[in-house]
Amino acid sequence: MIRLLSLLLGLSLLSGCTNFSGLREELQESRSQLGRLAGRVVSPACASCPTVLVAVGARDDERVHTYRVYERPGNFEMVTFGGSRYLFGFNDLNNDFEYQPGEPSGWVELPKIFKAGMRADGIELTLSQANTEAPGFGNLFDMRGMTLGAIDVELGAMASLDDPRFDQDVADLGMWQPLRFMKEGHAGIYFLQAFDPAKTPVLFVHGINGTPRHFSSIVVSLDKEKFQPWFLYYPSGIDLAALGDGMLGMISELHHRYPFKRMHLVAHSMGGLLTRSYLSACVKSKNCTYLRSFTSISSPFGGHDAAQSGVTYAPVVVPAWRNLAPGSPFLNSLFANKLPRNVPHHLVFGYRNTALVGKASGDGTITLASQLRREAQLQAVSLRGFDEDHMSILESEEAVAYINGLLLTAKSREQTE
Repeated sequence: MIRLLSLLLGLSLLSGCTNFSGLREELQESRSQLGRLAGRVVSPACASCPTVLVAVGARDDERVHTYRVYERPGNFEMVTFGGSRYLFGFNDLNNDFEYQPGEPSGWVELPKIFKAGMRADGIELTLSQANTEAPGFGNLFDMRGMTLGAIDVELGAMASLDDPRFDQDVADLGMWQPLRFMKEGHAGIYFLQAFDPAKTPVLFVHGINGTPRHFSSIVVSLDKEKFQPWFLYYPSGIDLAALGDGMLGMISELHHRYPFKRMHLVAHSMGGLLTRSYLSACVKSKNCTYLRSFTSISSPFGGHDAAQSGVTYAPVVVPAWRNLAPGSPFLNSLFANKLPRNVPHHLVFGYRNTALVGKASGDGTITLASQLRREAQLQAVSLRGFDEDHMSILESEEAVAYINGLLLTAKSREQTE
């Protein structure tokens, strides 16, 4: 966030910057290739079974355009190529990421007018055991590298926090060249150790221009006997609503592969907005019953004026800036849905203003008015402030102890479930 603001303050000097040129090319590429599908899946034979949706160009096509995993049938939304012509769905009863004869399944032909840059709504897909036309693709997890063409998302890959993928220049790439960030294999959810079913995952979500490395102090203090840290690493320049939907797909797929019973969410800065968007997607799709807590740290729930300056004056607008602009449609809808059941929100904020410009109360980057947006306060079950700035709060001994204490308290409650 701090790097974003410094860039915005010098926009007049950066109008010819390579960053903007690369961003323009990537946005044009995205619009020229991708579209969105939305609708509902019904499975009369298995209303609560894991469901996989797969977009292809033809029924016998071995090449998958994209796929999504859901905990059960219901509402869905997904990104795919404009050339997708069919949507195949099936209840993956044995969790092997591959259609087996007898698993409820079905096909639906997509609108012929569907192409890149379009959104097709109202798609209805019914799954039935009577369906006999098998798809041409095989095991989906083994062909992840084919998903969305050259884009491969890492799910469950092990990496240390010293991994070069978490360097700051790679995080910068995620804002200015998000497609390149994904094509180079950086995006995904990373583990520090192999999955352990006896330990509860804690998913850490960084902010704009952030990396998993920013959570190092919290992770060092985490009780490793009870928890396993996971890290969402995403291109932070992308539209947050689309990222929230993608976050739902990634976590649902991980849950399908590793059936963990509970998960906690800890998010910093813009990551709190992304996580709140994901939680809304959980409510809409009736997924994510395993979630147990959401802790936001210094999140701009009310947006940031500098983002509006970027939208107004930048030669090319980073999509996430539109989300962060005060009064944006994204922010206006952020709290339209209640949190999922059993997911308390703990709101952590900072109030040490070390900024050289601007005297508004806040942490030097995000104002208190934004961190303490009324709707966020009403939603939260606890609020706690620290005399720290926007980044130092992640290293403060007092704040780190408090955040880990919240996790331990939630863990103790789990034992009574």
